[in-house]
Amino acid sequence: LYIADVFIKSEKEFFDSFETWILKIAEDGEHVRTPIHYIIREFFRVRKQYLTYVNQFVEEYEQDITQEELDDWNELIVRVFDITVYKFVEEHHQHSKRLLEAHKELINELSSPVIPLSDHIAILPLVGDIDTARARRILENTLTRCAEQQVNHLYIDISGVVIVDTMVAHQIFQLIDALKLIGVESTISGVRPEIAITASHLGLSFENISTKSTLANAMASRMRK
Repeated sequence: LYIADVFIKSEKEFFDSFETWILKIAEDGEHVRTPIHYIIREFFRVRKQYLTYVNQFVEEYEQDITQEELDDWNELIVRVFDITVYKFVEEHHQHSKRLLEAHKELINELSSPVIPLSDHIAILPLVGDIDTARARRILENTLTRCAEQQVNHLYIDISGVVIVDTMVAHQIFQLIDALKLIGVESTISGVRPEIAITASHLGLSFENISTKSTLANAMASRMRK
């Protein structure tokens, strides 16, 4: 229905309305979930249908249509579909990028959740690798969540952290220092033997930081107080 308008509308008028349609279908859920090469293949199939219909029309009214007119129509159809494919792919890509960024933000938020345990007490379970970018997000997210939840003691459990190197330790120290500035005490739990050995070899000192081997030990220690 949209393509047929190219024969009766001015080029500007046609593409003004056509781009709105392209944007709509590029963001459509079913199209987003469909592999892009399937969609392009379908565009080409429909383009062939249009060219076939034009040829059938010319055969029926060949005495009234010149070869030059036929060539112009065919060129117009090819050009419109070329533009359609290009703009669809461009919009599809931009929409996918926006979705990806939104998913990344969600994953980043979930990768450093501050979970309330009781009044003013929470836990931050860290899992997996921690690089510089993730460490920065953990710092920002943790400070914000602790302030929002009015946390005064945070357990930072690192039992799920794969590797504790100088950079990771530095980021943890930074987090603890920043938490102190907003009035939050911290206890690190999940310090496994291999982590302790690595820290020792790297010359890392947890001397001025409250540490416990497990989260259970950390919580039990606080309850005894």
